[in-house]
Amino acid sequence: MIKKIKGIVVKEIAYKDTSKIIEVLTNDGLYSIVAKGSKRVSSPLFLGTTFLSYSEFCIYEREKISTLKSVDLINGYKNTLKDIVKLGASSYLVNLCMQVYKQNSSNEIYDLLLVGISKIDSGINPLGIVNILEIKLLKYLGLKLHLDKCVICSGDDIKSLSLDYSGYLCKNCSKVSTDRKILKLIKLYDTVDLNKLNSFNVSLDILLNLDRFIDEYYAKYTGLYLDSKKFFKSMLG
Repeated sequence: MIKKIKGIVVKEIAYKDTSKIIEVLTNDGLYSIVAKGSKRVSSPLFLGTTFLSYSEFCIYEREKISTLKSVDLINGYKNTLKDIVKLGASSYLVNLCMQVYKQNSSNEIYDLLLVGISKIDSGINPLGIVNILEIKLLKYLGLKLHLDKCVICSGDDIKSLSLDYSGYLCKNCSKVSTDRKILKLIKLYDTVDLNKLNSFNVSLDILLNLDRFIDEYYAKYTGLYLDSKKFFKSMLG
């Protein structure tokens, strides 16, 4: 059956001399597609089947591996491909989203990945976008942070952000303090509509401090293999 789908190329696998198998994440699932001859630069299938390409694919749909008939590139994220920091951030988001998707195949993960990559390409702070998606994706792992009230007593006078308690603690339940800018920023990460985010002006110190907490939280609770995050951060200088 011939079918048209829109999606992001999240993986390329070499197949024979001139072909490849691509994995495409869409809003209705993950497709494995043979793209015959697509490794040739002169092929009409070349541009729309490279990693990170957002394209419309016309496929002969089969149960396990479909075959690509034609492809129309919608967005190749040219700004990202020319910038190693943006590319590192977007590559990490693909890695992260696919690992989360294997545990919870919600189509909302596809939506988050698409908007995240688009925002990075448009010039919004890559680390900020990465951290926002990291916080939002916790929901699909059953590890959402508690950021409404104190985790212990439901108090409102928040004093700290706790790794051990997975969220806010109030002044009566915490002996340590967290910078109020960080307390506000992580709440913003959790609630912001990424589609409406057009700028991101936060000091690098605050970003890095919150990023450190997020890394520690992921390491302690998720069990995900995220070396691509280290690679991305090594490019930040």
